[in-house]
Amino acid sequence: MLATLKNSISTSSLLPTLLLLFDLIRTFHNRKTMLSGDVMSNQRSIVDELLDECDRHTSQYTGKEMEFAREALDLSTVLQYDIGIYESHFRIARSLMSRSNNEEAVKHLDVCYSIAEKLRDTVRIARTANSFGIAYYNLGVTSKSLDFLLEALEISKSKNYPDIECRVYNNICSILTELGDHETALEYLYSLLSKSESSEDEIFPKCIIYRNLAHTLFIMNRVGEAETFANMALEESSRKENFQVLCESHYIMGEIRASQKKLSEARQYFLKALTLAKEINNSYYLVQIRVNLSKIYCENNSLDEAFQTITEAYNFAMKLDYPALKRNVSLTLADICKRTDNNKMLIEALSSFKDITLMLEEENLRRQQVYTKAQLMLFNLKKDNERLRVEIERDPLTGCLSRRTFPDRIVQSLLTCGNKGALVFLDIDNLKSINDSYGHDTGDELLKAFSADLIKVLPENAIKIRIAGDEFIVFIPKAGKKEAVKLLDKLLETLATPRMIGQIMLPVLVSAGVALYPDHSTDIFSLKKMADAAMYSAKQAGRGGYRIYNAS
Repeated sequence: MLATLKNSISTSSLLPTLLLLFDLIRTFHNRKTMLSGDVMSNQRSIVDELLDECDRHTSQYTGKEMEFAREALDLSTVLQYDIGIYESHFRIARSLMSRSNNEEAVKHLDVCYSIAEKLRDTVRIARTANSFGIAYYNLGVTSKSLDFLLEALEISKSKNYPDIECRVYNNICSILTELGDHETALEYLYSLLSKSESSEDEIFPKCIIYRNLAHTLFIMNRVGEAETFANMALEESSRKENFQVLCESHYIMGEIRASQKKLSEARQYFLKALTLAKEINNSYYLVQIRVNLSKIYCENNSLDEAFQTITEAYNFAMKLDYPALKRNVSLTLADICKRTDNNKMLIEALSSFKDITLMLEEENLRRQQVYTKAQLMLFNLKKDNERLRVEIERDPLTGCLSRRTFPDRIVQSLLTCGNKGALVFLDIDNLKSINDSYGHDTGDELLKAFSADLIKVLPENAIKIRIAGDEFIVFIPKAGKKEAVKLLDKLLETLATPRMIGQIMLPVLVSAGVALYPDHSTDIFSLKKMADAAMYSAKQAGRGGYRIYNAS
């Protein structure tokens, strides 16, 4: 019966049924894939939300950021979402470092580094290397710290990641300060400040730079300058609600007041810093502030309060991964124990001090070797930066500054040399005719001859800029009308003397216009237009001369 029925179905009637069935199966599969993709996308967005929540709790110092980072890690691992896994481990490491658990943080950064390399993600490689630098610095392993920081610096400079570059430079400055190279640290900090202030977007928080300048200057015993930057850091960090830097700035002000023997004020600053350190759960400062407070109590002969405070600091420090901090606390505790005749705690403090010192001394030799290497690398970087700056700022043919330096160099000159000067707009007459008649090589030789006389005749501090092919701007600091006229007369006389240019004897004829700062304008761009208009008037009058701008 079944066989008969089967045989009775013709091929022509079966084919449409099979095609319909195939379409149904394909539609079901596509919908399943689409649903699966939607689910995957939704779950990844949940990971991103968890990471955002982690960042929110970090900025608010709630102490709950680790929970969200671990939830994001668990979900990312299930989804095999590499970016989510990286970002989760990175945040866990960041949280661990803020809690002074740097050894554990390094393990998470190892995972980050591996993922970033697998993805060939240079941004994340640089971020991780920078964080490695911080973690190893906190652990006192300066050699590894510098290795990672220099790697991060190289990547960020070559790939143009200015925000990471600034953070790395800031961290290197901290190490240079610790190693005693304060002048180099100061140089880089001022450079960092200039870069931050010149950027429309704040690529690096100015309050951190102010704080670091204050710290470095204080160590250099330049207390007045240190206090200025510490107050700037207090104001900026308060405005930006950066409680970490606010805590550190109060601490630095406490150090400054203590050095001035204003112990009551110092104590108030330290207590404010301690309150903030508790709010943001900063382990390092919870110890260091107590160390400084205990010294103030000692100077005030409040020995019981001093012993209680330093004991709290010592017990807390022994749980942390800061060897140098542990040694400092141990030594301070030993000093106070001597004054209070507490021999039991004195023995413990001295034993801790000895063990930590031996460990740090073993690292010291490696540190000196790496320090030398780092100095050489930083020196080369500095030279490379200077070379690139010169290449960018100089016109290769004439040796004058390039047009991209206008108006910044003039503004800088006014700030340095005083609020007065003459802006001269010069145009070489008949350069196009010379190019057409004798060739561009002769024209180039004429430009070189012009710029050579310009540099020879005008003052060394005059700003000489090539604006276009035959157009130049000169700004003469401190010059009024009388000084400008005298210099221009001498320049035009020198230029008018025929000289061998290429295969012919030629003078260099120019037309010039002069506008005075601040008499004609205090706006550099307006001043340039005025000088240009005066130059055009000189050309109309017969070329080879100059005019002073006249508004009428």
